[in-house]
Amino acid sequence: MSGIRLFCSDLDGTLLGSPESGGRLRTAWDSMQPERRPMLCYNSGRLIDDMLSVIRSSGLPEPDFILGGVGTQAYDVPRGEPLLAFTERFAEGWDLELVERTLEREFPGAQPQPAEFLHRYKSSWFLQAAPQATLTAIEARLRGVGVDVAIVYSSQRYLDVLPRNANKGNALVWLAQHLGLPHGSILVASDSGNDSSMFRIPGVRGILVENARRELIKATSRANTYAATGILAEGVLDGLRHFRLLEAWP
Repeated sequence: MSGIRLFCSDLDGTLLGSPESGGRLRTAWDSMQPERRPMLCYNSGRLIDDMLSVIRSSGLPEPDFILGGVGTQAYDVPRGEPLLAFTERFAEGWDLELVERTLEREFPGAQPQPAEFLHRYKSSWFLQAAPQATLTAIEARLRGVGVDVAIVYSSQRYLDVLPRNANKGNALVWLAQHLGLPHGSILVASDSGNDSSMFRIPGVRGILVENARRELIKATSRANTYAATGILAEGVLDGLRHFRLLEAWP
């Protein structure tokens, strides 16, 4: 066996987008013997309620855990409850109102995303084709007014302003510690750059679906990753076979 005890995947552009491939993944996942199947986690920029809805409507395998809001939410699916100890870590050094006020006044190119994409520890904006200098200036200005932030920019359009230690990789590290799992027992999958922090966790193995964006490919060039043949969930299936989780699946 592969030694993998937790499989953590992005949703949009990785598992979502092809209902037929998603159905094949569900069938393959359910065919695994429960005692040999790793725990399943979805890690997305979507918020928890939205993730629960799309998981059920898409027919994807039901996960054990979900990490939402670009690493700012954690949820135990079988128990049906958030992992509050995870979220409470972000309160110190964070001021959502000050973040929003500063961006609105000083960076007019940034436009707020709809309310359904926002929550207490996630300030999300549309910002088209921003150069690195602009992102650096935003981060420096927010820290200058006393907010300890991290900036996540993806697809040359989406800007997330988060508490300093919040990202998808750190959320996964926290979950692994919570479950008592070594990093070497984790497999991740994604297509976009805002997941690069998952791939950079020491010891983690990864799947890059064929439609992976250049920003993620570049960021993970030295990571233990497999470049899958196949887009979306088809690429994930190929990666699961490569890492010997689905040896008998065609």
